[in-house]
Amino acid sequence: MIKPIAMSGLALAALLSTAAVAGSGYGDGYGYGSSEYEDRGFYIGGSAGEIFYKEQGLDTIVPSVAFLNMGVKFNPYLAVEGRVGGGIVDDESRGYRVDVPLVYGGYLKGMLPVSPWFAPYAIAGVGGLQLHRNYPDFNADDVAFSFGVGGEFLLYGGARIHAEWARIDHGNNEGYTYTADQLSVGVSFRL
Repeated sequence: MIKPIAMSGLALAALLSTAAVAGSGYGDGYGYGSSEYEDRGFYIGGSAGEIFYKEQGLDTIVPSVAFLNMGVKFNPYLAVEGRVGGGIVDDESRGYRVDVPLVYGGYLKGMLPVSPWFAPYAIAGVGGLQLHRNYPDFNADDVAFSFGVGGEFLLYGGARIHAEWARIDHGNNEGYTYTADQLSVGVSFRL
């Protein structure tokens, strides 16, 4: 079950996305004609990567995940984005197994276009994981402040590829602290 704070964060991201799509205008780029920097509006994409689950006293366990990302870009520097996905492969270390049935988040995304083809970015918001372990505490659904950094490259036609690191979650498992970091790559398309 998704905790109320995650639901609130995702609802806020959806509300802001809807408002931005309704109020965003097109065709008012810099100078004459069209510019790739004016790519405001709705985008959708997908990513795949790995969750690096580090728990006190255990080796790092690395399950794989895939997720859908949707967002609205207000201008060249600011967007809101929601994500939801799940595990595709679990992992184990010394008999301790972890899989990720659900990964989700709502983020504010700040970008810095340093060229017409590349923009580094940072994200901050609420992220969460549903974890299944074969040792206590078997199932957990933790939500926490989440942040990360990445970079996106513009391709022809408004498509973008991106690579990102994010701290998705941190928590406590029967008195042992853990962190869950995500490393992912993906593609998104402007609609």
